[in-house]
Order: sequence, then structure tokens, then C-alpha cells
Amino acid sequence: MSRPRAPPPKIVQEEPEEIEDEEDEEMEEFDEGMDMFEALGSLLATEDGETIATALVSLKDAAEKIALNLEMHNKIMVKIAAALNKMVPAPPPTLSDA
Repeated sequence: MSRPRAPPPKIVQEEPEEIEDEEDEEMEEFDEGMDMFEALGSLLATEDGETIATALVSLKDAAEKIALNLEMHNKIMVKIAAALNKMVPAPPPTLSDA
């Protein structure tokens, strides 16, 4: 009732020369590739050549312009508030003021 055992699978071993040839080919492909700094540079730059550093500088300049505009806006709002206060008469005195 027991089945006969199947013969063990044959293990085919590659010759060491073939393995070395494959490693040599892989190394040649790697050597022909891009320089690591060039690869990193291409990841961190746009097609126009803009890098992270130039983008941060332009953001800094834009933030400074926004700050200057907000300062001017605040000065204008203070002048408008002062003009409106002059137009509105003072409230009548109440008993708690006396």
C-alpha cells in the first residue's frame, strides 16, 4: 500500500566560468551607468534646471513680498479705523461713568 518513492530531482550545477561571465557582464553594465551624483542631481532638479535650493530662495523672496504687503495693508486699515472713529460721535455718558 505504500507508493514507490520518486527518484530525487537531479541538481544541475552551472560551471563556475558561466557564473563569473554573468558577474562580469553585470559589472560592465553598472560601470556604463550614470555617475551617482548625476543620478541624484537629476532627481532633485526639474527639466528647466531649477533645484530645491533655487525653489527655496524664490519662496523666501515671495514670503518677504507678502510680509511687506501685509504691513502696508495694516497701515491702511489703521488709518481707516482712525477716520471712522472721528466720524462716529462719542456715546453719551452713563451713570457708571460719573
